[in-house]
Amino acid sequence: MRIVLKHIIHNILEKRLRSIIVLLTILLSTLILFIGLSLNEIINNTYTTMLQGSYGTANVVVSKKAEDGIPFYESTKLDIADIHIDNRLDMIQAIGKSFLNDEHVTVTLYGLDPQAAFEMQIVDILTGSQELEGNSVIISQKTSSTYDLVVGDRIDVSSGGNSYDFRIAAISKSDGIYYSEMGDILLLAQPDQVMEMLGGGDMVSSTLLEVPGTELDTAITSLAETNQGFTIQKSSAADTIMRDEQTFQTVMMLAIIIIVLISAYVISSLSKLIITERMPVLATFRSVGASKGMMNRVLILEFFMYGVIGAVLGIILAVFLLPFAADLFNEYKEYGMETVVEYNMIYLIISVVFGMMFPALVSFLRIVRTNAKPLKDVLFNTSSTLEKRSRWTVILGIVFFFIAFVINGFNKYDDMLLSIVSILLLFISIVLLMPLLLSGFSKLLSLYFKRSRSGELGLGIKNIANNKIVANNVSMIIVVFLLLIMVGIASEGINYYVTKAVSKDFDVVVTLSDRNDSLVHDIVEMDGVADAYLQAVSLGKSSINGSEGIYGVFGVDDFNEIGEFYDGINYLEIDEERLISLDNPVILDDYYMNKYDIHIGDSVQIQPINSHYENLENAGPVTFIVAGSMESAGFASSRDSALIPMEIYEDYFEPLFYELTLKQEEGIVAEELKENIADYYSNYSLEVATFDERIEAQKSTIDTLIDGITIIIGLGMMVGILGISNNLMVSFNQRKKEYAILYSVCMSKGQIVKMIFAETLLTFLIVAVIGLFGGFALNFLLTKFFYAIGMVTDFHFTFKLYGILCGVVAILLALSTLSLVRKVFKLHIMKELRYE
Repeated sequence: MRIVLKHIIHNILEKRLRSIIVLLTILLSTLILFIGLSLNEIINNTYTTMLQGSYGTANVVVSKKAEDGIPFYESTKLDIADIHIDNRLDMIQAIGKSFLNDEHVTVTLYGLDPQAAFEMQIVDILTGSQELEGNSVIISQKTSSTYDLVVGDRIDVSSGGNSYDFRIAAISKSDGIYYSEMGDILLLAQPDQVMEMLGGGDMVSSTLLEVPGTELDTAITSLAETNQGFTIQKSSAADTIMRDEQTFQTVMMLAIIIIVLISAYVISSLSKLIITERMPVLATFRSVGASKGMMNRVLILEFFMYGVIGAVLGIILAVFLLPFAADLFNEYKEYGMETVVEYNMIYLIISVVFGMMFPALVSFLRIVRTNAKPLKDVLFNTSSTLEKRSRWTVILGIVFFFIAFVINGFNKYDDMLLSIVSILLLFISIVLLMPLLLSGFSKLLSLYFKRSRSGELGLGIKNIANNKIVANNVSMIIVVFLLLIMVGIASEGINYYVTKAVSKDFDVVVTLSDRNDSLVHDIVEMDGVADAYLQAVSLGKSSINGSEGIYGVFGVDDFNEIGEFYDGINYLEIDEERLISLDNPVILDDYYMNKYDIHIGDSVQIQPINSHYENLENAGPVTFIVAGSMESAGFASSRDSALIPMEIYEDYFEPLFYELTLKQEEGIVAEELKENIADYYSNYSLEVATFDERIEAQKSTIDTLIDGITIIIGLGMMVGILGISNNLMVSFNQRKKEYAILYSVCMSKGQIVKMIFAETLLTFLIVAVIGLFGGFALNFLLTKFFYAIGMVTDFHFTFKLYGILCGVVAILLALSTLSLVRKVFKLHIMKELRYE
């Protein structure tokens, strides 16, 4: 065994460039697999840590329902007599402005008891005093570094026309309650200091409670019964970050599959060369009595050694790069939210085992087939560069090609798995049909150039039809080419949606956690507001014909009013009689109605769900009658909107939030209106954003995902380039005798070079043609995939990216050809002919 291992290690070190390509391919596969499996869990843990961390050890959050328009309450009004409380923290909130580093900054002040905050672990002091006296405040480490503030510095805060001076007493870690410091400055002060800013009185705006975990559900039920005017929530449900987890996981799995397939193709190509070089040794061992099984095990062990080395290097690099990759998808890192990276041992073991076994599994069939040859063929190593086309391979390629489009046609409900299968079948069919396509191109070009006097061109045309190296190279280039086309189509589609499909229905949007009609009325009456509409947003799901769909459910007071207000909602067909007479009408998007074969007058059942996509307790499916259809592409990219009466909405559905959308008067700047609302209603729990900010936030989220995919495909392109370089290396090694014979019979080295350039030019033309038609086919199939992830918009083939990629392919082929030309001129003719 020791001799075999020494022989294997010697083989690996002997051909260093080839070994580096194999190891790098395995390294990238292992790295992408581990990172792809780990990312979703890390992002979830990061967001959960942020949300829960802002409440420390508190597990109950109490706030006033503010039906009277006043969000404050006396702390004694909260009845907790029958509840066992470990800790309690009352907080009062105020908003102000400060001028730091030559810019105006929004400041949020929380008045609280610092000792209770420390015990509840929402504050962790780094430097300074833990005692708050007079006008002293605590700031975060992020604020300290951003604005170059230290203990003892002073901050002037203006609020309500008055100015207040605060002294920095301590600096806290940027966690706990400071997780909520999103772009603003958060100051912790004595409650009386904040109450003075609000006009005095003993009031609070929220209360955090820590109760024993075993009594949590009972405590919440009891608190809700005895405190009717309050909202009682678990801290884990008080705030939620909405993210499409299924789409993220699916895209990551798709990226893993892409990289693994490309890597398998490269390793399969390399194994061909490695096994070819081992054939004389195999023949020698077999001639002295070694069995075929023993030789199979020796070769498998060699590829397993490649796997061990590549997997270990890959997992080490993956562990190092995972925090950086997770940061890329952390949408809150710019606010100082640190990514919580925990290494999952199960994912690590899966990735390492896969990396170790991957090259051996890919090469297994080729090893067995090689050793199955007669001893004479193995001994004399009679390899050939001719492409031997199997009839079954061609038939399978044609079948896969048609099945891809058949699946796409049957994928009526835009199922994500089916759309991915159809795309993968398209790629596989192109690879399987590549020899046939090359043969077809060769015949067409032969007819076109049949009167050409250039023998080099004619020979080059014939070579592209019969050379498996050319087929491998074109397949590799086309796969990477189409993957990048896919990213380009996605980017263009998103850009089209953001710039053209989205209707600018409002100028400013105010997001409220609870419905507050008094506050809404006051905002609507502000100067600069021309029109307004309040919408209630929730979620529901419906199962139709065995397929489950998720709806964005909107509570509507007046169906005509929302249709007139939003340009992004266009009613297509409305049954006015049903809309007026029925108690349970619903208007659905035309896309969903066509998707599930729903017609006006049909009944649909919508199950109310929460932000975690779980059924609401004690709430079964609600039956609605379809009273109309609409086109809402400019309202929501997923076109999953359902408009229902507000009465049913409030009775059965759990509001995620309320949105007050505002249209400004002429001459008013949206940014100024936003600032006026934020300043005037700074003491209310609301978020204000302009239309442009909202769209940019949506676009940046999708762009982050696409950037990540582009990076992964970029790594795949690196693997592809390595594979092409390897194929060219194999091509020259296997065609050296061919070049020598051509030189000795009829051609000069210059003519051989012309033939190689002709092959390169024809290869480029074939890639360009197949890439064009393959791109159109891919665009057709991709539409279903993008619909499945919620981007229901127009997607078009992008000729700009196509031109750029053609240029890149031309440069790559030219550089590779120059390397071959140099080797041809250095070719030792007699050495290659001496056995002929």
